[in-house]
Amino acid sequence: MKSIYSLLIVGIVLLTSCTEEIKIDLGSTDPELVVEGAITTDTLAHIITLKKTAFYFSNQQAECVTGATVTLSDGTNEIILTEDPLQNGSYLTPANYYGVAGRTYTLNISNVDINNDSTKEIYTSSCYLNNVPRIDSMSVEKKQVFYQNAFAVRISMQDPANETNYYLFRNWKNGVCLSDSIDEWGITDDQFFNGKYLKNESVMYLFPKEKPDENVTPGDTIKVEMCGITKDYLSYINEVVDEYRGRNPLFGGQPANIRTNIKRAFPLSQDGKGARGYFAAYSVAWKQTIYKEKQ
Repeated sequence: MKSIYSLLIVGIVLLTSCTEEIKIDLGSTDPELVVEGAITTDTLAHIITLKKTAFYFSNQQAECVTGATVTLSDGTNEIILTEDPLQNGSYLTPANYYGVAGRTYTLNISNVDINNDSTKEIYTSSCYLNNVPRIDSMSVEKKQVFYQNAFAVRISMQDPANETNYYLFRNWKNGVCLSDSIDEWGITDDQFFNGKYLKNESVMYLFPKEKPDENVTPGDTIKVEMCGITKDYLSYINEVVDEYRGRNPLFGGQPANIRTNIKRAFPLSQDGKGARGYFAAYSVAWKQTIYKEKQ
């Protein structure tokens, strides 16, 4: 018994002993360009945002990149984007601009010196704009999911046969996007329904208990946005969400940088990239309904 008490005392001492703060010096690297934006088949002023990477422990907002020359080409026509005078680092297409399915869109960024070495750099990115099928109908149904009240957003649509399609879904309520962060987007491929007709298939769920703004009441207008994206963009979204939510240390894969399709064209970087973020192009299909509670 004496030895057991001794072990208990040693254990208590170890558990209650003081801890020493360890400071990890991550060093510093040159800032890199971060590009975020997309061209869609919707007619609107599309936004391309340019920022710089920041030090890991920085508590300041990322620095916006101003004064850049940003051009966009669809293989036939090229336009110059205009920097938003009200939002530094945001570059806009004309308000009547829209993407066309079947074309490859190339973004070029020049007249920037991200690492402040007095050498102007050039960045480029390209993305093919896939088509997307139309949504024939949609509905919203209140139901129990994981032992809590939820609203299932259902659609009916024909998935194209003999090709692999990749989908992105977002929900809107009364004109406000409920899927307002990348970890709330719904993404999938058509591996299990290629070429099939989906009838009243649930594509997303709204959980009022977790997000009060997702509560749906009779008379609310619910809209679903379905986008036809590329396989690479789907993988990018998955990787961003994995980094945001964190990995399981026992079953997670090896850590790696999130992919990017932004490349530094001049001067060339050793890895052929030298930038972060993603430039996407995709088609969009919309459908909306006014929610009516079943009697």
